Amino acid sequence: MSRSVQYPFPVLAPTFALLAAFLPARSETSPLSALSQGYGVEVSGQNAREKGMGEAGLASVNKQGPSLLNPSRTAWNDKTSFSATFDSDLDWIQDADRSNRTTSFVIPDIALNFQTRLPLNVGVYYRQRFQRDFSFTPVTQATPDVMQSFSAQGGLYELAGTVAYAPAHWLALSLGYNFLIGRERFIESAKFDNNPGNDTLFNAENLKGDTISIRSTGAYPTASLTIRQKSWSIGVAGTLSTDLDRTTTRTVTGLVSDEQRKETRSLPWTLQAGAAYKPGVRHTLALDFGWEAWDKDPTGIVNPAFRIGGGYEFQGSGTTYEAYYSKMAIRGGLGYESQYLDKTDLYYATLGTGLPLGRHGNMLDVALKYGHRSGVENNLWTEDFLKVSATLTGVSVWGQPIRKRR
Repeated sequence: MSRSVQYPFPVLAPTFALLAAFLPARSETSPLSALSQGYGVEVSGQNAREKGMGEAGLASVNKQGPSLLNPSRTAWNDKTSFSATFDSDLDWIQDADRSNRTTSFVIPDIALNFQTRLPLNVGVYYRQRFQRDFSFTPVTQATPDVMQSFSAQGGLYELAGTVAYAPAHWLALSLGYNFLIGRERFIESAKFDNNPGNDTLFNAENLKGDTISIRSTGAYPTASLTIRQKSWSIGVAGTLSTDLDRTTTRTVTGLVSDEQRKETRSLPWTLQAGAAYKPGVRHTLALDFGWEAWDKDPTGIVNPAFRIGGGYEFQGSGTTYEAYYSKMAIRGGLGYESQYLDKTDLYYATLGTGLPLGRHGNMLDVALKYGHRSGVENNLWTEDFLKVSATLTGVSVWGQPIRKRR
């Protein structure tokens, strides 16, 4: 007697309901994104599968999908794939003297991986590496006749191409080149109350205030390798440092001023390493470590950064005629970061799941992250946030020999 195939819609419905509740919500509005000494809040390059495992999984090899931080492992992909990640944050800062709610929606990365007949993969990536998203309006204004506010917007974005090749069944190598484009704005605005008892200044047209706009360009190479065995794997990835060419323009009430300048600012070299261990066919343990060699500046705002994260994944059976819940992946993890701005600590915990979409390898991965972030030295600010991430991965047989197509 045959059994009917169980489709994922009953399971996906509450998942999409959860995403719908968060997608229009606030994105991370950390005060770190307002510090002009940095580039904003760094955006994780992990997809939702790895985010659900404590933002680990650098060395965790799977059969399809991209890996922005370790492209070498895509050399073992068995199909061409397309992937897009969506992030939305609900953020609250525990400070009663300021208001800083900003609405935005983030697509931190999009990737396309072409798998050839050889153990060779060509990848094209887009990634948002840093994000500025912060607004500040004092509850008590400096004067009763004017409302002042401050906003920081923009970020640093990457376009990258990679080539991954596996010269042996146990070794994969990758080289890549990343192009950087930056767009940042710092806006100080003022709104006057038009009180007729005040002088002409206060009854004038509302002013947009000063805007500092910054455009950045740069590029740097990357390299990575992965060693895999039956029950364990190791991955290493690194980037070289680079200098960004930055052009700063100041505008006042919509008029471009003569105050323009050009400068360079450095991005550090980075090194990441990860290990994965499979005690069973369906079980994976992962541990990652990352280092960013930021130079200390005279103000003490910028400092070297590192992170460590670990997690666990239980992979479903994947048998066609079993109940759908038995095919789902379950994930969890913990992590710590010492961030590159203002000696800031971040502790976080993650949960995640993987939802197969059909029989051909398409996946929807969902992760939930709770983070607690605060300044280390004076503890003047602290914040908690919830981040929802979803990665949709679609696979294709493009480029595969006919004998491999299913």
